[in-house]
Amino acid sequence: MTRTVLKNLAFGLLGVGILALMVAMATGSRLNVHPDELDHINAARYFITYWDFPALDDPRLAHSFSNYGISYLQQLDIVYFFAGKFAHLIMPLAGKDYIALRFFDIFLYAILMVLFLRLPDNRKIAFVPLFITPQLWYVFSYFNGDAFPTFLTFCIVYLAARLDPPVSPLPLTLRDKNARRLLYMGLLLGLVVISKQNFYVFAAFALAFFGVCGLHVRNMGAAAKNAAVVFVIAAAIFGARWGHNVFINRTVRPEVPTQNAEKYAREDYKPSAQEAGTQFWGLRMRDQGLTYPQLFTVWTWHIWSFRTSFGVYDYMKIYAPYIYYRYMGYLLWTLVGALALALVMHGGSGGTAGVLVFLLFAALTVFQSTWHSWTSDFQAQGRYLFPIGAMAGMMLARFAPAANRTLPVTLPLALAMCAMSFYSFICVGLAHIPH
Repeated sequence: MTRTVLKNLAFGLLGVGILALMVAMATGSRLNVHPDELDHINAARYFITYWDFPALDDPRLAHSFSNYGISYLQQLDIVYFFAGKFAHLIMPLAGKDYIALRFFDIFLYAILMVLFLRLPDNRKIAFVPLFITPQLWYVFSYFNGDAFPTFLTFCIVYLAARLDPPVSPLPLTLRDKNARRLLYMGLLLGLVVISKQNFYVFAAFALAFFGVCGLHVRNMGAAAKNAAVVFVIAAAIFGARWGHNVFINRTVRPEVPTQNAEKYAREDYKPSAQEAGTQFWGLRMRDQGLTYPQLFTVWTWHIWSFRTSFGVYDYMKIYAPYIYYRYMGYLLWTLVGALALALVMHGGSGGTAGVLVFLLFAALTVFQSTWHSWTSDFQAQGRYLFPIGAMAGMMLARFAPAANRTLPVTLPLALAMCAMSFYSFICVGLAHIPH
């Protein structure tokens, strides 16, 4: 066998191993032992039966409200439609609807593994974020609203890696591969922005990414035109979904969401409890007198967000020994530092700009999560930071020649993180999750 065939075989076996762990988690764990899973499943169950999107006052929503008195079907997100139809198709094989819905997310990760194997060897480094944390594998092992936008962003990473060069002059025709890839990027980005709101910062990063590409090839005009193609398509998709949502809710009274929350929310989550100051301790902490620095000094948001980025299971109940997270941190920061240094030293005129743009939008992603925890609901959960992985992937895709210079250092680091991820998923997650 050639070296390339052996390498792809090894990568393929690694992907199969990860997928096998996901299947074990999906089929072996009980219903509702994963964060908010039952609420997501109840939303998708609606589309197992129905095809139309419901209005806010639709009585068919009654089964889908969470402890917050909010239904995911009230949002723009369309993952519940896709997942519901997927589950309907495979229900005879899966047996239970929640198992079928979990396999929807596993199917998405399997697609990412196929895309990874299709990448040229010198671009595969762009998908490294998919292999270095068990938290991402865990999110793809049960049904939720985070796996789908994460999948979409890494499809965009794949397209960014295939754009060679990633900025080409217009006019473009559909016979031009770069033109088709830009159209696909626009479609995917449009789906991202009608998914979870914490991925909005990724859309802003994508715009800056085109600027970095233009700087690197010294053709900002072409970069602007290419970005326009992507963002016009994305805006059209967002506008169509938003307009459709406005249309189906055109006769709904403005007070209906508050009434639903008062009716369906848990007692200490009700709007009346929040007005009376008797709400759950984690709601609207700023209004309760908590200062922003106290998120870190009192509630250690940064510690829990890091741990829940690298292997915490169930409702934040199952976690590894603390030393595991310490060494994952050592490996992560060494890996990030080595790659950033390579981009600055060998990435040409755009390398330094790419690192600075990545750091800026990674910081904005973190800030967005802290702001939500402070002003709305305290949730120090690493899944809200997943857009950072795709941002890193896009920069590694664009500056792969520079990043690949570090492989003698970064490959062992990534493999060590992958090995520790297997330990976490098997010996911590699968071993202790309720069955």
